[in-house]
Amino acid sequence: MVIKKATLVLTTLLLANTALASSDPNEEKMTNFIVTPSVAYRYDVFKWSIPSTEFPNKKLSELTWKNYIIQPSIKIETEPQENWFTFLGQGKYGYILKNMSKSWDKDWLFHKQKKSNKIKSKIDSNTVSSVKGNILDLSGAIGYSVNLFSDNLLTFYLGYDYTDYKNSNYGARQLVNNRNDVVFSSSQLYQKYNFKTKAPWVGLSLNTPITDKLSVKPTIKYYSFKYIGQGYWIHRDDLKQNPSFKDTAKGTGLGADLDLAYKYSNNLDFNINLGVKRFKMKKGQTQDFKKASKGLGIPESVVNRKLISLSLTSYSISGGIKYKF
Repeated sequence: MVIKKATLVLTTLLLANTALASSDPNEEKMTNFIVTPSVAYRYDVFKWSIPSTEFPNKKLSELTWKNYIIQPSIKIETEPQENWFTFLGQGKYGYILKNMSKSWDKDWLFHKQKKSNKIKSKIDSNTVSSVKGNILDLSGAIGYSVNLFSDNLLTFYLGYDYTDYKNSNYGARQLVNNRNDVVFSSSQLYQKYNFKTKAPWVGLSLNTPITDKLSVKPTIKYYSFKYIGQGYWIHRDDLKQNPSFKDTAKGTGLGADLDLAYKYSNNLDFNINLGVKRFKMKKGQTQDFKKASKGLGIPESVVNRKLISLSLTSYSISGGIKYKF
């Protein structure tokens, strides 16, 4: 609903601006393009959990990834101007650092107490793996800027983000009954989990000059996202591998950025960006794709369950140069 209202507002501004521009042919807007190559260091925490088929309100398994990422990027935009539209597009490609990134796969067991009939749970196993992989982030937006006071430029944005995230877990060290066993060596592929998100968003930024050389620009964003994840549990004989299971979810998210820019010349700025983003599921489900067992006479099947939770939190710091032409 928020994003639909923002779309209506920006469309109204576009029509009004076009009408004003047509009525005053002598007024010209000089469009400056800005190209910003940068490199980011990023830390992601991604987590989801599924319920037991026997006890749907109890957590059966929870997977957590904590990934450290190096991510170069390129952003192309038009310079925001008072009472005028701006456009931006950005592409990022991240590399998950295997020696630093880890995943945890926790599983629980359940039993009913004889006297009270209450359901008790305890951790059955905790498997730790190293992670490597890559991330593709694409983003585009249209904005409209107004001048608040003293060259403080306020810009409203309507945008769309796409993410393709690939995790590969290597090795498996499993803690079961207080024993720490190496199940697979660190060089052996253990699991794969890939997901994609599609997220329209609305945002607001304020470009504030501090001095003639220094300026800051805080930005906030509100997201509505759709999520599709696919897991490949390659050492599970009871699951298919195209994929083993599939997760789908919808939810909302918040993002915040702070840009610090130092003006080196009329065409060149040095830029530092601090960013945080959090997505959280509102509803979702998972599907397990079971193999057939001819020996036992069990046909292939699909097991449907609701996801208990799914979230992604990302922190980043980047440095780059802004070139205006």
